[in-house]
Amino acid sequence: MSFIPENTPFIALPTALKGKVTPYQLSVLWVLQSYYPNIWPSYTKIAEDSMMSRSKVIKTVEELVELNLLQKQFRVDEYGQKTNCYRVTIWNQLKALPVPNASIHAGSLVSTTPVSDKYPPSVSQLPPQSSTATLTKTMLSKTNNYKTKGFDTFWKTYRSISPTMRVVSQSKKLAKEQYAKLNRKTQEKLTRCLEADIRARSKQLKNDSFAPLFPDCFRWIKNGQYEQYLELPTQQKPTTLRKLKNTPF
Repeated sequence: MSFIPENTPFIALPTALKGKVTPYQLSVLWVLQSYYPNIWPSYTKIAEDSMMSRSKVIKTVEELVELNLLQKQFRVDEYGQKTNCYRVTIWNQLKALPVPNASIHAGSLVSTTPVSDKYPPSVSQLPPQSSTATLTKTMLSKTNNYKTKGFDTFWKTYRSISPTMRVVSQSKKLAKEQYAKLNRKTQEKLTRCLEADIRARSKQLKNDSFAPLFPDCFRWIKNGQYEQYLELPTQQKPTTLRKLKNTPF
């Protein structure tokens, strides 16, 4: 049985790629995915990481672009030189299968978790939910709703970002979990921070500068991409001065 040691970085690719890509294509995808979110290594660097020749890398990249498993774009680096940057689009082509409930199968318990003394192993059906359990579940639900108050407004704003500026894959469940971990003060500012980030990246694109795509929403929160906008001054509504009586103006 294999396992991944704690705090060990790894690269995830969908198993649905089996039988659909060559070993060279898989190697290049793996290398590019390892640079996420700044995927702009040179052909020479990709060749070094994948142990392939540079010419083979160039050919393989073009094959992946034709298969629509990869997008190649251009960016201007800090020296003003135009270089390639990539967007791995394998996730757009593959449909994930629904994950079955690990604890229930055909109405019977199949989990390896030990059954409590109250419900001996001979009982295969799920036990009726007690009133205490129901009350606890209700209390947890109310607590979670409080922790995620205002999330729907933030989520709607994130989903409204142009598809050309963000990745297609978006997980509302994971985003809500990350949102709930923030303190209340940060939650209240999060939508404003997102709007500021959208304006900043739109300005970069307007000036023909490279702007990284907005990642999956939960990553935007988890990686703290909002933090640089937390101290922005709150926009105040313009006040209207009351006109004084008997003035010549």
